[in-house]
Amino acid sequence: MGWNHNFMGVANANIGEIDGLELLFIKSVNGVYTNPTEKGYIYGGYGPSGCMSDCDEFDPNTWTSKTSMPSPVRSDAAASTILTKGYIYGGNSEWSCLPDCDEYAPDTWTNRTNLSPGRMGLSASTISDKGYVYAGYCSSNIYQDCDEYDPDSWTSKTDMPSPARRSLSSSTISDKGYVYGGYNGGALADCDEYDPDSWTSKTSMSPARHWFTATTINDKGYLFSGRGSVWLSDCDEYNPDTWTAKTNVPSPIRNYLASSTIDDKGYIYGGDDNSNRLQDCDEYDPDTWTAKSNMPSPGRSYLSASSIST
Repeated sequence: MGWNHNFMGVANANIGEIDGLELLFIKSVNGVYTNPTEKGYIYGGYGPSGCMSDCDEFDPNTWTSKTSMPSPVRSDAAASTILTKGYIYGGNSEWSCLPDCDEYAPDTWTNRTNLSPGRMGLSASTISDKGYVYAGYCSSNIYQDCDEYDPDSWTSKTDMPSPARRSLSSSTISDKGYVYGGYNGGALADCDEYDPDSWTSKTSMSPARHWFTATTINDKGYLFSGRGSVWLSDCDEYNPDTWTAKTNVPSPIRNYLASSTIDDKGYIYGGDDNSNRLQDCDEYDPDTWTAKSNMPSPGRSYLSASSIST
C-alpha cells in the first residue's frame, strides 16, 4: 500500500509498505518514483592562493565540480542542510569577518539574509528544520551567541554556556544540538547540549581539542582529528552522555578539516597536515576506515561541508 506524503519539503513523496518494511520514494514530474539520493557537498576553504569559492559534489566514490559559491571567497565558515538545501554561514574572506548567509539548492546559489554579528570559526547544525549557528570570533572578540535560522529569518536565542569559544564543532542527535570543544586561550573539552531554547552541560570529552570536525551517524556523534596540546588523529563516539574512543583517523594526521554523513557513513574531507593542504577523503563506517577518491584540486583546509538529498 502507499500514500502521498510531504517528505523533507518535497511534495508528492510516496511511502510504500512491503512486508512491514517502509520504503520511501520521491515522485518525479513524469510520474516515476525514485529513491532520494544523498550526496556530500564541500564549500570554500583555504588553498594555495588563499580563500576559495569552490563547491564540489561527492557521490561516493565520484567527485564533480559544481557552480562556485557567490562572492566573496571564504574559508572558516559553517554549513548545515535544511530540508533539501545547504546553507553556508559567515566565514573569513582574507581576514574580513563575514555576515553572509547563502543558500545552495544544487546547482543554484541564492544570497539570503545576513547573520549578525559577522564571524568566522563558528559552527552550525540543523534541529527540526531550522539552522542553529554557534559561537565563533571576529578579531579579538570571541562569542557565545546562538542564533536560529528559519529560512529566511534570524532569531537570537539563549547564549551558549561559558566559556565563549571559537574553532568548535557541533552535530545534531535526536533533535538536540551538541556543541563540542573549541578554543578560548587554550583547547576546550566542553560538551553542551542544546534543546531549543535550553542549554545543559554534559560530560566533557577527552582530550580537549579545537580545529576538528564532527558529524552524526545513526544517532551518535563522532569527532574526528583536530588539535589539542598536540595534533590529533583521534576518533571519538558520543552516545549521550557516554564517550567511547574509536579507531583513529587514517594517516596523515590533520586538522582544519570538514565532514558530513551520507547514507549512514561519515566522510572527512581535506584539512592540513602541518605541511600540506590535503585532498584526502576518507570514509568512516563505524568502526572501519576506508580511503576514498581524493577531492578535486587544489588541496584545502578551513572548508565546510554538508550532505543534501536530491
